[in-house]
Amino acid sequence: MQITFPALASINDAVSVAYNTQFWETGTIFDRFSFRAQSEGAAEIYPRMDLLPGVREWVGDRVVHSLSLSTFSITNKTWEETIAVRRNDIEDDRYGIIKPAAQQLGQNARHLPDLLIAQLMLNGQNVPTYDGQNFFDTAHPNPTRTGAPGIVANYQPGDGPMWFLFDTSKVIKPFIWQERRPFVVIPKFSMEDPQVFWNQEFEWGVDGRANAGYGLWQLCAASNAPMTIANIITLRTAMASIRRPDGTPMGIKPTLLVTGTGLYPDALAYATNEFVPVDATTGATTLAPNPLRGMFAALEDEWLN
Repeated sequence: MQITFPALASINDAVSVAYNTQFWETGTIFDRFSFRAQSEGAAEIYPRMDLLPGVREWVGDRVVHSLSLSTFSITNKTWEETIAVRRNDIEDDRYGIIKPAAQQLGQNARHLPDLLIAQLMLNGQNVPTYDGQNFFDTAHPNPTRTGAPGIVANYQPGDGPMWFLFDTSKVIKPFIWQERRPFVVIPKFSMEDPQVFWNQEFEWGVDGRANAGYGLWQLCAASNAPMTIANIITLRTAMASIRRPDGTPMGIKPTLLVTGTGLYPDALAYATNEFVPVDATTGATTLAPNPLRGMFAALEDEWLN
């Protein structure tokens, strides 16, 4: 193949099509329990929606609840991935690898939110959030029904693999994916480019600006304890008991059970089977009616593995 501008432009068009097609055809997991936010600067500040007390009877003047009293922020980061193809390989018509490589760039860019949010999930018991406790914690502040101080747990300690319960019905989600600049593929294929002159390589790179962060801890719970019926019910009940500052319920109803690959068969059984083993953690064969059936959907998140 003769290296000409039209020939290189044709290859670049093929790269762009392969990248964009694969990017948009790739399915994601994070958007099942994450809020998408468009960023307009280096960082974004978010109000604490959990401080809103809810609708009240209008007696006297309106009561104004300032969203600026307590906030949290997420700072954008820049991400990239770059591939190179040697000039000699293009001259020798050995450029069949370019299309699948471009497709892989698109898939990797699309899955970045899945990877980053899975890392947040797995480390949530070690990261303080806006109320002074870790995102997953055994002692989050939580008022009683009368508004008196109290605590609630959205974490069960243990030594096993983590599994999670989510309420995905609210506007704000447990996690936030914040995008400043979308991911696009950029070519460096001019014969005058320095890397062609010095290294005999044509390059294509993907980059974008974005970041993931924690949202409302109230809408998510995690456990390192065995994934038994009793532990699921305990965590689900604790989430349902979370209240607004005045003691009224937040109306939390966990609807999604998320696990890695190893726990997914049990999670799917809890979500759908009419009967389950009396104690699934011991492999017991005695079956009993499944009290969890229909309470939530099960989701396998391979990025937790």
